[in-house]
Amino acid sequence: MIKKENYIFILLAVYLLLSSEVSFSQSMNIEPKGSLTVDIGIPTNEQNRAFDNVLEGLFNGGVGYQYNLYKGLTVGGGLKYSFFINDRFALNQTIGTGAMHIPAVYAKVGYEKFTTDRFSFNFGVRGGYSSMIMVNDSNSVHIGGAYFKESFFVEPQMELLLTSDKGEPNGFSLVLGYAVYFSEFNPEFISRDSFQGLLPEDNIGFTRFFSLGFGFRHYFGMY
Repeated sequence: MIKKENYIFILLAVYLLLSSEVSFSQSMNIEPKGSLTVDIGIPTNEQNRAFDNVLEGLFNGGVGYQYNLYKGLTVGGGLKYSFFINDRFALNQTIGTGAMHIPAVYAKVGYEKFTTDRFSFNFGVRGGYSSMIMVNDSNSVHIGGAYFKESFFVEPQMELLLTSDKGEPNGFSLVLGYAVYFSEFNPEFISRDSFQGLLPEDNIGFTRFFSLGFGFRHYFGMY
């Protein structure tokens, strides 16, 4: 498995490769009317400590639409989903197999600027309502099924995009995000009174993680 640190370097290398093909001339007056977006990433650097100890991130992504409100200021909305699997060796192997699913609905506000006829940067914040669904052997034994907890969340994102060709409506991007769920990952998620081998303060703090990955965007009314 690729180490997370190496994964960061791979993403940066891909970005440098893409950006080397871009001629950074004067800023372009390109203001699409809207766009359909898809992003796929891998969660990393999970917090709090209990969350990082018990779960391993596999997927964080979403699909949405954003509308150009005025000179690059955008608003939109969509759906997202995050997925984590249990670390079977965590907590002395006492929680068994399982996973956490986090489906969510969100609204988004952002700003996009084309610096050339092919390259743009996009900064936005998506936030909304999610359901944290914890499925594992411990929950099956103690509560007869999955553990559910609802939570609001916010996720700032930075996107660096390159269209497939000059004037083309399709683009591919490097996406970096930081998701914060306003809920603590505590022993209730595994139907226990405490996390074996961890201190009580290890489950203090909002559930949060970085996300590194790629995106696809289709523009409408580009010119």
